[in-house]
Amino acid sequence: LKEHSWIPLVLVACASFIITLDATFMNVSISKVVVDLHTDVSTIQLIMSFYTLITAAFMLLSTKLQDIVGKKKLFIIGTVLYGVGTFTAAISWSTPVLFIGWALIEGIAGALMTPATVSLISGIYSGEKRTFALAIESVMVSISAAVGPLFGGFMTTFLSWRWGFAIELIFVIFILIMQHKIPNFEPTESKSDLDITGTIISLIGLVLFVCGILMLTKETYSIAVIDLGIIILIAFALFERRRKSNGKVPLLDMDLFRDRNLRVGAIIRLIGCLAMGGALFAVSLFLQSVMQLNALNTGLTTLPMTIGLLIFAIAAPSLSTKFSHKTLIAAGSLIAIIGCVILSYQSD
Repeated sequence: LKEHSWIPLVLVACASFIITLDATFMNVSISKVVVDLHTDVSTIQLIMSFYTLITAAFMLLSTKLQDIVGKKKLFIIGTVLYGVGTFTAAISWSTPVLFIGWALIEGIAGALMTPATVSLISGIYSGEKRTFALAIESVMVSISAAVGPLFGGFMTTFLSWRWGFAIELIFVIFILIMQHKIPNFEPTESKSDLDITGTIISLIGLVLFVCGILMLTKETYSIAVIDLGIIILIAFALFERRRKSNGKVPLLDMDLFRDRNLRVGAIIRLIGCLAMGGALFAVSLFLQSVMQLNALNTGLTTLPMTIGLLIFAIAAPSLSTKFSHKTLIAAGSLIAIIGCVILSYQSD
């Protein structure tokens, strides 16, 4: 495959688009899903939380698997699995089926696909083309996050929230049909390099930590669960250090965190995702449960956020060439603080 072909970028961008869309469009459909599946808001919230949790929990394993299996092969496996999950979610008749299709299958699939999207771009393109391709991939993620609420509102109001998953399936089919346009990459590591013990420890630690947070308002022992999760994650870090010192390949090289830029960047990214994801969910839930808005009106109410994200997502690559990263992050953080202050003074 010639490097000048942009078809692989289109396929990767489609994958990034539906993965992000999946995490946002259902926010405005909560009330309708509760009615259709005869459940309650807390159950749907739990399913949404586990979708994100499962994706995050398997991300480290996925990053290592692409070196063992191959970038393209793992990406295609994830895409097929994603198709199975989104189809299951679309036809779900109960919350357990929705959990299996959306949170479990799609969560694992998203974890398999996400690291491969960036590594495929880095492997296919070089120089200015690589920079452009990575920028486009990031813009697609931002656009997807922006249009998610409006897309979900439109689908839920005029069709059904199930159609949101069905449209994702169309993207999956397109990627699978065009997969031959993505070049193959040979594995760089062997199966013996897979850190199974580290994977299990990290999964247990992350699940306990997040479950403890989800139980904060209901269970008295939630703090103990959170503490146990943190202890296990610390044990994971120590285990990874020991594994590397023994000359084995770690699941996560803890020495990476000695890089100050990586530490600061990861923390900023985490705070940004927590603020944006938490605010979007909380506002959407408030509009539907308290203000009694339907899915479409909820999406329309968040339209200013959609427009803002679209504008600055498209302008971000250009702005990054004119201003330093510190300046842009500081400006964005200041605007976010102002927005949070304004929201905190809103009444029913």
